[in-house]
Amino acid sequence: MKRKSSIIVCLMAFVIASTMVSCADMFDISSNSVAYEKVNDLGNTADSVYSTLGVLHLLQQIADRYIILGEVRGDLVDVNDNTKASLRNISEFNFDSDNEYLNVRDYYAVINNCNYIINNLDTTLAHNNKKVMVDEYVGALAIRAWTYLQLAINYGKVPFFTNPITTVAESEADYPKLDVAQIGAKLIPELLPFVNKDYEFPSWKGISNAGTDAQTLFPPLQLVIGDFYLWSGDYQNAWDTYYAYLTKNFITFANLTTGPENTKFPGLVPLGGGRAYIRSNRDTDPSTINYGYTSAFLSATICGSGSEALMVTPMESSTENGTVSEVASLFTASDNTHQLVGSNLWEELSEKQVYCMKSQENTPATRNDFTLYTNKGDQRRKAILREVKDDDLEYEMIDKFAATSSRNPDGTIKAVPRYLIFYRRALVYLRAAEALNCLAEQEGDGQKALQAFSLLKDPFDLLFPADGENAAYRPYREDMRDNLLGVHARGCGEIYLDTTSYVVSPTAIATYYDYEPEQPITFADTIRYVEDLIVDELALEMTFEGNRFTDLVRVANRRGAEYLANKVACRKGSENRDETLYNKLLNKENWYLPFK
Repeated sequence: MKRKSSIIVCLMAFVIASTMVSCADMFDISSNSVAYEKVNDLGNTADSVYSTLGVLHLLQQIADRYIILGEVRGDLVDVNDNTKASLRNISEFNFDSDNEYLNVRDYYAVINNCNYIINNLDTTLAHNNKKVMVDEYVGALAIRAWTYLQLAINYGKVPFFTNPITTVAESEADYPKLDVAQIGAKLIPELLPFVNKDYEFPSWKGISNAGTDAQTLFPPLQLVIGDFYLWSGDYQNAWDTYYAYLTKNFITFANLTTGPENTKFPGLVPLGGGRAYIRSNRDTDPSTINYGYTSAFLSATICGSGSEALMVTPMESSTENGTVSEVASLFTASDNTHQLVGSNLWEELSEKQVYCMKSQENTPATRNDFTLYTNKGDQRRKAILREVKDDDLEYEMIDKFAATSSRNPDGTIKAVPRYLIFYRRALVYLRAAEALNCLAEQEGDGQKALQAFSLLKDPFDLLFPADGENAAYRPYREDMRDNLLGVHARGCGEIYLDTTSYVVSPTAIATYYDYEPEQPITFADTIRYVEDLIVDELALEMTFEGNRFTDLVRVANRRGAEYLANKVACRKGSENRDETLYNKLLNKENWYLPFK
């Protein structure tokens, strides 16, 4: 058999299993789809490192698509006069066969190379009584599961295989097409044995753009497992998995400011810590906003226990070195040729938020010592979307991307992100809240709905229950405040003080939905209200990060197609619904990308 030309990448130790242009030729030998046996037996640590680095390189090929497909189809991003046809068609759900963003080949390149590692790595090899290849093995398991998750979320049912395609016969086999729940049922049992075990993801030193610790180049096992459970409707296991990650499996940087000296929060993943929400000048105009919100989780220090980022993919600064992200340039251009913009609906949502501030900044807060501002809105939009005026230049800059980019000699932004983030701390809180609220609905348990809401407002009691293992830390509640925020605080101030507006009460629910005062509030109303606040928070906190459309799909699977159709069709404003797009999205088949 004649060996086909391989797709070689930096540090790859075996032929890459790239994949198809269409369903029929996905495993076609003529498309360089096959990895050949014995090119590399992965029998030593150097081979395992090189092979794993090769897979990480392949993740760069799908990184931009995570952002583009997740946002351009959603309700927070709109097109403009500069938008190229491929992006405009995605925005309008017109999926042409030649669209550059819809090819599944690169996803299966990642999957097949992970399959090769998983099936060929010698995990028994030991040094000083430590199995030295297990870390790379688990890393491949995690990446494969995460990649299959993205495929199934975006494409519906997809061909599933766990053995590497290395022969013509294997390339021509008829593989089963599975959905998210079915794939989760296959892969979760492979991941669970490694949760909380004595292993770590590889932490090689000196990897470009990966800081001093490369572990965040891999998707955390528990978060992938939790996402599979959440998408499958297994809300008990989803909640248990996210909660375990939040409270037990991540040692943090946050010290108590008083109390036992140098005592660490045991296993807590906090939100906050200084710059992680907009603390100063919050009642002023955008030109004086403290932009620390964006730099807090998009700084150069992307790894380590103090980082907001939990999974990242480094991108190259030059095409000579590999894949350069186009995401930042799509949203930001100093000559105003950017192709994607924040939607009017995003602006409406941000502006209607109520801001809460301590009435006396230098006085210890009490439950009555706050002021609500209805005219300031959520400050995150002002921090994310910055108006730049520099000499003759005037343009909008998306600070989430700018914080990861460099600058041109004239000081303007060079819109080339160094890395893209796929998991971060706030997302875990929000996914956990969603799972818990869905569990509350299943069990008819209103208390669980209130606990889900607390992850948005004030999570202390949920994460530090009076009778739990962390009970000893309860006396230091106020000392922990800046390191244990509800997600909503990041844009709306000291909302843990708010007793009238951002609460779960008949009055607040009636106000949110513009109910008549005499209309009774039911348990179903409460569940829907908490879920709507979670979805709002996903928009406010995770804007432009690639999750929005799939978040809407997941909620619409519970609440009906009208839910998603109405959100997306109202991009240009709640009073300006696109009826053509609305009617198209009432058909769930139009939510999924064509398999090509």
